[in-house]
Amino acid sequence: MVTLDIEDTSIKIMAVRGRRVETAVSLPLEPGLVHDGVVTDTATVSRRIAELMSAQGINEKKVVVSISGIHSIYRTVNIPKLPKNLLDEAARREAERVMPVPLNELYTSWQAISMSDIETTLCIVGLPLNTVDAMLDTLRQAGLQLEAMDVRPLALARVADERDAIIINAQQTGFDIVVMVDGIPELLRSLPFPASAASVPDKISEVKEELERTVAFHNSSHKENPITNYTAAFVSGELGEMLAGTIEYRVKPLPQLLSYTDSLNTSEYATNIGLALKLMRADINQTQVNINVTPEAYLPKPFPIIQIVSWAFILVAIAVILLLAISTLQAVRQTQLLQAKVNSAQTQIQLRQGTEETIKQLQAKVDEAENTRDYFKPSLDSAEAQRAKVNGDLSKATSLLPGIAELNSISYSHSLTKGVAIHSLTITGIAPDETTIVNYVRYLRNSGQFSEVLISDMSELQFNEWKFTLAMK
Repeated sequence: MVTLDIEDTSIKIMAVRGRRVETAVSLPLEPGLVHDGVVTDTATVSRRIAELMSAQGINEKKVVVSISGIHSIYRTVNIPKLPKNLLDEAARREAERVMPVPLNELYTSWQAISMSDIETTLCIVGLPLNTVDAMLDTLRQAGLQLEAMDVRPLALARVADERDAIIINAQQTGFDIVVMVDGIPELLRSLPFPASAASVPDKISEVKEELERTVAFHNSSHKENPITNYTAAFVSGELGEMLAGTIEYRVKPLPQLLSYTDSLNTSEYATNIGLALKLMRADINQTQVNINVTPEAYLPKPFPIIQIVSWAFILVAIAVILLLAISTLQAVRQTQLLQAKVNSAQTQIQLRQGTEETIKQLQAKVDEAENTRDYFKPSLDSAEAQRAKVNGDLSKATSLLPGIAELNSISYSHSLTKGVAIHSLTITGIAPDETTIVNYVRYLRNSGQFSEVLISDMSELQFNEWKFTLAMK
């Protein structure tokens, strides 16, 4: 197995056989070849990869590659337990709801994790088209075949040996932060360093500030299971050693999940190690998330023998169906002849038994049933119209909800005022700031679904947590 990690300043390649690391090498890249995780010069980068693999005698063509977390989108949502055949549609709908950009601008992937008998967690990843296309074009030019692809922060999550942990990877040009709870990465943050952070101390300070913001945001919506100073922290990357001595968490060394020599700098190759663990047994690492983010269009096509066998099966099935059809047609004709004789016999019996009186009685019952149906039809039509209105209101209220806000309750009421039906919808929820709430109200008003949208209550509970109540008609 060969793993490939392309960063802004270097290429890192690791060859693994079984669980033993055989080769781990890196090659610096000139500035500008890769920018914020996007390969901008695919020809040069692909040539560098081919040269490095050739120099190390690596002949394997299939690779497991990382894709930068910068510009990527990761969301976790909880949904009711659903049959497997409905999960794909549910994931698509949730992706449309939580992704801040249209789905036609992203490659999306997802994984369903069963949390209980009644609840499932969907982990959804959205990657920009240009980032993925550039990476795949680079591999193609280098003569490599993609075996699997992973987002760098999700690969890094596999190096932790605890289910509740913070994983930080700090490089010279950017950093990744992962907050993992119960084996599920809840938050991923991948950012380049701003131009103002030129020195190493400035970069360390930038990582620490973003770490605290990320933890505070997580704790604001997970008060029952917050991240504390006792939470395990795993730090890697070129700036990892300096960063580890400055953060106020229980810093642990990276565990030895693969077999390698003492000379291997696991902090430098943490992403490669996580990529290698992706194709190994699930019980080797603590994370439950293992999404192959390779776009469906780039997945390997099935071996042609499957198609040959499928066509052979189809031809045999057609022949069997034709034989059955001929047999069935003969049986139908025989049945029709017998049915004609039966109908003739029944007609004679009905004439003798006075079926006319029976028919009159049945007709009277039919008329009575139709009258009853006509009596209840207005009520049923009204109920159906109300149901459609309720469904429309609920769908619009939930689909326009910003991804960083969440609803706590929804109540619906119906009343008659001077003979006019009044439908009222009241929702309460939590948002990180006032702007999110005001934007949500504006979306609802502009949707045309409601005649009136009012903020009946909006108050700050604590930092980054505002409670709101909306009344809509």
